[in-house]
Amino acid sequence: MFAFLSQLLVVSASLATTTATCAPPSTPPMIEVSRTAAVQVRRDSMTVTIEPAKRVEVKLVMKKGQKAAFEWATNGAEVGFNLHGEVPADPSVKAHIYKRGSSRAEKGDIEAVFDGVHGWAFRNTAEKPVTVTVKASGQFSALKKM
Repeated sequence: MFAFLSQLLVVSASLATTTATCAPPSTPPMIEVSRTAAVQVRRDSMTVTIEPAKRVEVKLVMKKGQKAAFEWATNGAEVGFNLHGEVPADPSVKAHIYKRGSSRAEKGDIEAVFDGVHGWAFRNTAEKPVTVTVKASGQFSALKKM
């Protein structure tokens, strides 16, 4: 029996000093998924006639962050313009002015700073009617005369 106890002590001692290491369960590699929303590009144009000493507004209906490229030109006469954005449904929101001036033609880009209508107030300072053609392409839901 003594021999059995001494063997048991030897086995116990060897178990006490033996350490087992377990590898962590393997984890699958991280996969980065990026989703890009489909961007719908719209193209539209409109020609308006402005009588002497009158003004007309032409606007793009846009959501905040949407972008559009534009160009407009008159039939030769210079007009005053105010490129701005506003929220027709909420008069408490102050209009945002992008650019003002006088010109026969302009082109550029616009990014909506809020949901609303963004575009031009044209004023005819000539003594004859003036036509203005506005062309736009980009992210907007409508081009309309206000």
